[in-house]
Amino acid sequence: MTRRWRWARASAPRVQTSHGPQLPQSDRAAPTERSTIWRWLIPVACALITVVVFWPTLGNQFVAWDDDRNLINNPDFRGLGWQHLRWMLTSTLMGHWIPLTWITFGADYLLWGMNPFGYHLTNLLLHAASAATFYVVALRLLRAATRPGSSQLSLGALAAALFFAIHPLRVESVAWATERRDVLSGLWFLLTVLTYLLAAEAAGARRRWWLAGSVACYALAATSKSIVMTLPAVLIILDVYPLRRLGTRWREWKAPEGRRVLAEKIPYLLLALGAAGMAAYALRSHRDTLDSSLPVESRIAVALYGLGFYVWKTVIPFPISPLYQLPNPVAPADPRMVASAAAVVALTGGLFWLWRRWPAGLAVWVSYIVLLAPVSGIVQRGPQLVAARYSYLACLGWALLVGGAVSLLARRAAGRRLGYGWARAGAVAMIACFVGLGVLSWRLARVWHDSETLWSYVASLDPASSIGHYNLGYAYLNQGNLDAAEREILTALRLDPEWELAQTNLAFVLFRQGRFEQARDARIKLGSLLLRHRKYKAAVELFQKELAERPGDPAAHNNLGVALMLLGDVGQAVEHFERALRLDPGLEQAKRNLAKAPQAR
Repeated sequence: MTRRWRWARASAPRVQTSHGPQLPQSDRAAPTERSTIWRWLIPVACALITVVVFWPTLGNQFVAWDDDRNLINNPDFRGLGWQHLRWMLTSTLMGHWIPLTWITFGADYLLWGMNPFGYHLTNLLLHAASAATFYVVALRLLRAATRPGSSQLSLGALAAALFFAIHPLRVESVAWATERRDVLSGLWFLLTVLTYLLAAEAAGARRRWWLAGSVACYALAATSKSIVMTLPAVLIILDVYPLRRLGTRWREWKAPEGRRVLAEKIPYLLLALGAAGMAAYALRSHRDTLDSSLPVESRIAVALYGLGFYVWKTVIPFPISPLYQLPNPVAPADPRMVASAAAVVALTGGLFWLWRRWPAGLAVWVSYIVLLAPVSGIVQRGPQLVAARYSYLACLGWALLVGGAVSLLARRAAGRRLGYGWARAGAVAMIACFVGLGVLSWRLARVWHDSETLWSYVASLDPASSIGHYNLGYAYLNQGNLDAAEREILTALRLDPEWELAQTNLAFVLFRQGRFEQARDARIKLGSLLLRHRKYKAAVELFQKELAERPGDPAAHNNLGVALMLLGDVGQAVEHFERALRLDPGLEQAKRNLAKAPQAR
């Protein structure tokens, strides 16, 4: 009879009020039974552990990967005067509209000048604050989903917060100064969710104030990075599970209570549309950041690969590269693409099949897809196939599942439904897991120390990465190590023979080495590439520099004439063809080009 009574109590339906889920009496009384110090100790501990794990980032430099364009060579952000603020509010530098992020960079400059330490310190403190905030969010979500005892709940929330905060997938967002937008938008995202959860538990004027605070936090998140644009959909998922403010059937959504819950999302939706619009405008302003050449099937393959990749790297976080270069071409039939797509389809089907028995799995999976959608590759931008930084928000749900599992095991151990040996083994395994994650993150944070260390690591993990080798060569060039720079840039050109920027820097390296004839050949090859890709103005500028160095070279006059003719300046082209023939009457190329010139008029 005892077993039947316990089963009936656990299975009894819960009474749902109009103001969201109410906490069990034991949980509501719990805070009064513990001192204020103990209530704050765990989130503070989360933040401190996070700081310790990412401590190596404070010794990092700026790296030659967007830090140069965003910070080192950008005077516009340096200060918080009206001129700086106007630039921050209107800038779409590198295809991003992130005014609040720029304001934090401006504050860093006022405090630290261009000392990288201060910029990395701000990144680290923001991430540590996110760890503490996520602990509180996880505490409330796990309570709504599982309702265990308070001590087991705290342990689960601690596990979730640490799994999120010290996982190696977070390193890129914290250790890369440019990715301030990740950690800043992430903190405001979590504060938005936290204040929304508080509003769901409140009533009357207090509820309205919490909702207003949540919308304000969301506005700050959206001006930090537009990746948060899908948050309204995440809030609806939370309303379905674990808050249970919305049912799973459409008629429940159309009921008065359901319409009221959905109406709360209107301010969030308006901000999300604004963020999406500004993101689209910023991208259109910098079309060079977009790859519009990928066919639809390749974009779908990239998106499905990413969905599988971040789950796989969450489970097995080694190795993690700062750059996973987009293959050229993208082959949807590639075995890794097919395997990832099959795994995603199977996982989706399995979670839908289990949703009645395990709604948490489907809720996490759907929110994961929603949060990843803006950077999934459907709208391809940048040279990356996937990027660790894209997991910063999307993988929060996986951390909650880890916290739920730890909480469940702790509850079973406390209820003596789990043997002492198993409980002890589970505790040891959990501690070992977190120590391992911390060690991996500590080591990966040191990879971002400087440009040479960063790109050496990328090239070692992926020897076929032309970008990795080129950027390593560029780092050597800045150091004055010309032989190493030539070696790496030549490797990049073997992998991508028509890369114009690599050709330009190869010519510069050869010129610095005093190998003028080879530098000239490299310039001519670059000019040919520019003409082939119809970049006539750039080709004219290049051949003008070549002619300035070699004014008596008939080939230089002929090459400039070709570029001018293609640009439409036939008169100037004819002058250079004639000049070439005066210098070398037997130059057949100049004769043929001069004969074609009247036809081009």
